[in-house]
Amino acid sequence: MAANEKDENVNAASSSPSTSDHEPDSRPTAKENAWIKLMTYLHWYPHDMPSDEKALILKLDLSVLIFGCLSFFTKYLDQQSLTNAYVSGMREDLDLHGKEINYLTATFWASYCTFMIPACYFLTHYPANIVLPVLEVGWGLSTFGLAWAQNVQTVYAMRFFTGIFECCSFTGTIYVIGSWYKPQEIGRRVALFFIASPLGTMFAGYLQAAAYTNLNGVHRLAGWRWLFIVDAIITLPICLLGFFVFPDVPSRRKPRFLTAIDQDFAQKRLQGLTAPPQLRISRSIFRRVFTRWHWYLFVTQWAIMDQNFLPSAQPFSLYLKAKSHIYSIVRINTLPTIATAVSVVAALTCGIVADRTGRFWVPAYLVTLPVIVGTALLVAWDVGESGRLAGFILTGFEGAMSPLTMGWATVTMAGDAEERAVVTASMNAIGQGIMAGTQVVQYSATSAPNFHGGFSSNLATSVVQLVLITAILFLTARDKKKAGNGDLKSRDVEVGEPAIVVAEKL
Repeated sequence: MAANEKDENVNAASSSPSTSDHEPDSRPTAKENAWIKLMTYLHWYPHDMPSDEKALILKLDLSVLIFGCLSFFTKYLDQQSLTNAYVSGMREDLDLHGKEINYLTATFWASYCTFMIPACYFLTHYPANIVLPVLEVGWGLSTFGLAWAQNVQTVYAMRFFTGIFECCSFTGTIYVIGSWYKPQEIGRRVALFFIASPLGTMFAGYLQAAAYTNLNGVHRLAGWRWLFIVDAIITLPICLLGFFVFPDVPSRRKPRFLTAIDQDFAQKRLQGLTAPPQLRISRSIFRRVFTRWHWYLFVTQWAIMDQNFLPSAQPFSLYLKAKSHIYSIVRINTLPTIATAVSVVAALTCGIVADRTGRFWVPAYLVTLPVIVGTALLVAWDVGESGRLAGFILTGFEGAMSPLTMGWATVTMAGDAEERAVVTASMNAIGQGIMAGTQVVQYSATSAPNFHGGFSSNLATSVVQLVLITAILFLTARDKKKAGNGDLKSRDVEVGEPAIVVAEKL
C-alpha cells in the first residue's frame, strides 16, 4: 500500500491497549444502579466488566438501541402495512388485480436497493445522527400519502419514494452499532435491533385488525386508510427523538449524552478492535472490497437468506386471504404474527449465544434445520391445514439468520470501516434486489394458496444456506489461524500499523 493511502486510514492498531488495560484512575468508579445489576445478573453485561464501563455501555444502549429499534420498528410497520391493507379492502377499493401487489412490492425494493449502496457508503463520511432521522421523516410522509391514494399510480409513486427514504436505515444503524461496541458485544445488540423488524410486522397485523374493527368508516375513511394514518402518527415523533439521542460514530462529534471523559473512554476501549471511519473517501476502497472473500460470501449468504424469508411473509398472508371462507379478516391479519413471534425469540436467543460463545455458526446451523422442515411441509402440501400452518410458522426461524449474518459480517470486518459499510450495504441491496424479482415469479398472488414452485426453490436454498455457513466458518477460521501462527511477523507488519494495512498484508 502506498504511503499516502496509509495516511488515509485512522490508526486502529492491534497492539493498542484494551479496556481492561486503561488506568484505574482515568475515570471515577461508577456505582452500579439497580438496572445495571439486573442486566449483569441476566448476563447482558459480563460480570467481570468494570462498573465504569458498564455505565458507559448503558448510555450507549439507551441512545443507539432505543432510537435504532424504534426506527426499524416503524420501517417494518410501514412496510408490512401495504400487505395488511391489501388483504383488508385496499385491493377492492383501488381495483387492484392479478400480480399488482407483487409489482407494488417490487417497486419499493427497486428504489430501496438502487440507492442503498451509495447511501450507506457516503454515510461513513456524513453525520449518521442527522442523515438517518431525516430519512425517517421522508418515509413517514410517504406512508401518510398512501392513506389518500385514489388509484394504483399514486400507490406506486409512494412506494418508490418510501424505498428511497428507507434505503440505509437498516445497514446505517448496523454501521453505527459496529462503530461503538466491541466485537463480543455486537451479536446480542444486532439481534435486539433486528427483532424490532418482526415486532413491527407483528404489530402491523394487530394494528390493521384494530383499525378495521374500530375505525372502518370513521370520517368516511376505510379501515385500511386509517392504518397508514396511524403509521405516520407513530413514525414522525420518533424522527424527532433521533435528532436528540442518536449518536454519530465515536471519532466524530461527541454525542449530547456523553461527557468528554466518556467520549475519550469510548474511543480508547475500541482501539485495536474497530477501525474508525476515514476522514476522506478512500481511493483503495474497491480494491479492498473485491480482493477479499468477505463481499462474495456474505452477499451470497444474505441473498440466500432473503429467499428463505419469503414463505413466512407475504405468501402466508396471501394463503390465508385465499382461504377467506375459513379465516376472518382479523385472523388473516393476526395468524402470521405467530411466525413473527418465533423469529423474535429465535433472533434474541441466537444473538446472546453468539456473543457468549463467539461462534456465530452454531446458532446459524441450529435455526436452519427447522426452516428446512417447515419448507418441506409446504412442498409436500397434503399434510392437512394444521401441517401447512406449521410449515409457514417453522419458516419463521429464518428470522434469526439476519442478525447472525450481519453480526458475523460486522465482527469479521471490524478492522476496516469502509469495507464494512460497503459490504453490509451490498448484502442488503443485492439480497433484497434479487428477492424483489424472484418473489414475483415464485409467489405470484395469482398462484395462491399453493406456491409449489416457490416452496420447492426455498427448500433448495435452505440447504444451500448450510453450505454457505460452513464456507464462511472455514474462511474465518483460516484467517484467525494465519494471524495466530505469526504470519503477521513473517510479512513485516509494523507495530501500530492501521488495521486495514494489517489485513491487506494477510
